[in-house]
Amino acid sequence: MTQQRKREILGAFVSGLRRYVVAATWVYYTLLFSWAVGFLVTGDRYPVLMVLNIAALYLFLPIPLALIVAILIPRRELWIGAGTSILLFLAMWGQLFLPRTRAEEANVPTLTVMNYNVRGYNQDASASVELIRRVDADVVIMQEVNHKLAEALAEELREAYPYQVLDPYDDVRGMGSISKLPLQVADGNLPLEWVGTPQILALEWEGEKVTLVNFHMWAVGLGPMRYMEINARAREAHALYLVDFANGAAQEGPVIVAGDANATPQSDTYRIMARWLEDSWTEAGTGFGHTFPGSPGSESPVIYGIPLPRWLFRIDYVFHSPDLEAVDAFMAPFDGVSDHRGVVVTLSLGE
Repeated sequence: MTQQRKREILGAFVSGLRRYVVAATWVYYTLLFSWAVGFLVTGDRYPVLMVLNIAALYLFLPIPLALIVAILIPRRELWIGAGTSILLFLAMWGQLFLPRTRAEEANVPTLTVMNYNVRGYNQDASASVELIRRVDADVVIMQEVNHKLAEALAEELREAYPYQVLDPYDDVRGMGSISKLPLQVADGNLPLEWVGTPQILALEWEGEKVTLVNFHMWAVGLGPMRYMEINARAREAHALYLVDFANGAAQEGPVIVAGDANATPQSDTYRIMARWLEDSWTEAGTGFGHTFPGSPGSESPVIYGIPLPRWLFRIDYVFHSPDLEAVDAFMAPFDGVSDHRGVVVTLSLGE
């Protein structure tokens, strides 16, 4: 075979490869932008979109490859696609990486709250107790509190946290809140069926009555689409009742609504909550703030038999009424035994 023929074959191969790469890149852009339009217009209305919304962040993973394609094959339409997808990513998550310039004012009282799903089937209460000691928040709001942990909290942390409202179960239904400040059960309840009974509590802080709500919504429930859709509609109903209750309670003072929503920030559940309440993480946190899934030890978490990397989603939240302001938010250290990380938020009274 002559050199000329070899060059012709190589040229044809490269030309064909370029066409396939460009075509694959446009398929990706078409799918990405179709999802974005569906997300903005319909939210979680359709089951397929609901599933895609859960993993929305990971739809953007191919962008670096698409950008390389635009560099190697400099076509205007490829640059427009890459630029638009980058702008879309920044619009959705860019604010989480902006510098937080607000400094705490001197002599302004603050309240530190940790929201923490402790994993109901965990039998290592010492790890959870140690993490609570290490974080040293004023108030700790917990989901999935079992009897072993409830006993450890009462025995080992009673001096540091004398106010404890615990409703343990040896599964995922347990709820519990402990506080350094006066805390008691308040009037009111939330309808519908939840994972455990939501706690409605009254906290005394700096002469203010602060209403605390500790909630745990239904899980996604990976399986047939119709069941996932039922669970999604249930979480949206939960969110509506939480917002309605918080708005009523806010007439008497500040409100903090914290818990495990089992929903990401791209869900309709989150959008209902964030429309009426402030999300402390987006206000004062840095980064994606992913809290789930984790796993004990060093192995990967397994959900419904599917092994996954750690910390893929943000589903644990501390919301608050507008008369409070988040001045700091960070992730609690991983305790090594739960499948969640705690969210720690410092709040002050707004101006």
